Amino acid sequence: MPLRRDRFSNFGSSVGGLLLTLVIGVVSAACIRPAAFGFPSAGLDASWIYAVSNAVEKGAAFGSEIVFTSGPLSSFYHRLYPHRIAPAIIALDCLWLVIFAIQLRKIVASLFQVGGRRVLAGMFMFGLILMAERLLRDGLMLFFVFASGYLYVSRRSSLPLMVASIVVIAGFAMAKFSVGVLALPVFVLIDMLSVTRRKIPYKTVLFLICAAAFFVAAGQPLTGLPAYLQASLEVSQGYSAGMSIDGAPDAIWMWGVSSFAVVVVAAVAAWPNIKVRGPARATAVAHLLLLIGYLSLLTKAGFVRHDAHSLISWTGLFLAIPAVALASEPVKSKHRPFELLLFICFLYLYAPYVLKMPWNVLNPVAIAGRSIATLESVVDFASGPRGWMADKERQFAAARDQLHASAKLPVVSGSVDIIPSRQSEVIAAQLNYRPRPTIQEYTTYTPSLIQRNRDFYLSPKAPEFVYFAPGSIDGRHPASAEGTLWPLLLQRYEPFGSSHDLLVLRRRSQPLPDLLSAPIVRQATLGEWIDVPTSTKPLFVGIDVQYSPLGRFAELVLKPPSIVLRALYKDGRAENYRLIPGMARDGVILVPTVKSANMFLQIYEGAAAEDGTRPLAFEIVANWRQSWAYRSKVMISFAEVDTDILNAPGNATWKASFGKGYAAR
Repeated sequence: MPLRRDRFSNFGSSVGGLLLTLVIGVVSAACIRPAAFGFPSAGLDASWIYAVSNAVEKGAAFGSEIVFTSGPLSSFYHRLYPHRIAPAIIALDCLWLVIFAIQLRKIVASLFQVGGRRVLAGMFMFGLILMAERLLRDGLMLFFVFASGYLYVSRRSSLPLMVASIVVIAGFAMAKFSVGVLALPVFVLIDMLSVTRRKIPYKTVLFLICAAAFFVAAGQPLTGLPAYLQASLEVSQGYSAGMSIDGAPDAIWMWGVSSFAVVVVAAVAAWPNIKVRGPARATAVAHLLLLIGYLSLLTKAGFVRHDAHSLISWTGLFLAIPAVALASEPVKSKHRPFELLLFICFLYLYAPYVLKMPWNVLNPVAIAGRSIATLESVVDFASGPRGWMADKERQFAAARDQLHASAKLPVVSGSVDIIPSRQSEVIAAQLNYRPRPTIQEYTTYTPSLIQRNRDFYLSPKAPEFVYFAPGSIDGRHPASAEGTLWPLLLQRYEPFGSSHDLLVLRRRSQPLPDLLSAPIVRQATLGEWIDVPTSTKPLFVGIDVQYSPLGRFAELVLKPPSIVLRALYKDGRAENYRLIPGMARDGVILVPTVKSANMFLQIYEGAAAEDGTRPLAFEIVANWRQSWAYRSKVMISFAEVDTDILNAPGNATWKASFGKGYAAR
């Protein structure tokens, strides 16, 4: 049902209306923080952010040279200072702020005009003021897409507002691919509705044109757009299985109940219009489809990786409830379902910060002060952009130098890639950083992404040096860190030196022959122990675990349940590791269990691994809560790594110069 026509005009011109506009403006500034940027730092997330930003600065081709969840306008999202494109990002920020404030005011003003919704409006504004700085940017971006479509369906979006919204959303899509995944069907849907209303269906075409324009404006060739879209789809398709982690069960159950309740109430409100032929039916159906699609994407955005990412979902639901409540105006209930749902969102969003932040940070006056300071930064930029940018460049250089001073990387002369997720340290050292397409090891979670990295290391673009160390995230096996490529690294690179926890590898003048023997293939079932073949050499082990039809469906809807690789050792000890089927299929070195750079160096040296590091057997563990998602049969292959080739007289000359020719720190 369309939102009620704005009977807020009298109030809108009153002191109360002006106050509402002012408050929403300040809150919007606190949410979006235009002209607020960060600077380089150490850490896993900070590393991919710096690596992607560095790729934009160097003009790397997204979709071939860089394959990641972020696009060429990613600074719009991650907020690392973007150097030359800073003016464009600030302009987009400001445009987004204005439209976001207009959207919120339309919704909140209408809520205050509906007698039964004033409590909801007050609760929403109270929560929004307290949480403005804490709402996750991902959730804000997704909500903006939803609100733009919802207001159009409700006949409350003018032509200039819709066009401006499309421009901003196109920028979003070139910053974070998942926004485009929501935006494209939203615009297709409202274009279909436009046809029923006898209006020009321009939104989808305009969105695609603007997205392509932003892609080119970010320094990418238009001919590279198909490759970027294809690569982004590859990353997205493997995300649910490759990056999923489980969180508190109560949170996901509460999310499921809350989002389902919103859809049910909206459907009940829409049903009278759906039953009757006419324009109201199309509007009601469009409202429902928008809501269901939006909540589905929020579910995956927040609960595939169920950690702080869940705040994305709660942010999106919190912001959407007032709009849904307006469209569901015929539903009257003394139990106040929307107020209850809004309160639940508030608890899940605000509680984590109340426990961590002092009151002088959380109180509304402090929030307003920081919002005004943010707007002052925009004014400073507008009044003197060159001086403002020069100051940011100095801050950026100072942060980079500080990071370099604290890092412990050896300095080499030549192009460099790094396997551990410490890319920011390499870039801060101003080395010739030449990354593999997926940048960080934990994102190489499908065979197609693995192949992209393999092709890179086989190409002339392969770096001269690789900083190497095993280890991954989420309890994965340490050999998961680009483990499929380890035989290739052994074949094409030789040890050059070591520094702290890193092994420095240098590209060989001539690659060695293939190091892997013909594999021994065994078939097993889930939960069955598989004995490791007797050998003194390292074993490259491939594990082919296939999803069942139900598992594929679970991956599509949310995520498949995780399974475990259990390794049994001679002393009776067992170690459990998270198994990612897409990574394990092509194989990794599981025997011995390489947990340090020094242990990897021992493979080059041909030294027999200690018994305590060689598993005797493996088991793929899946209990009744996980087994339904996988086929019971598992194929496992074992191939020896030929250390005799590695230690042949002409192939081990590196030992004489190991540790020389570079500056250790």
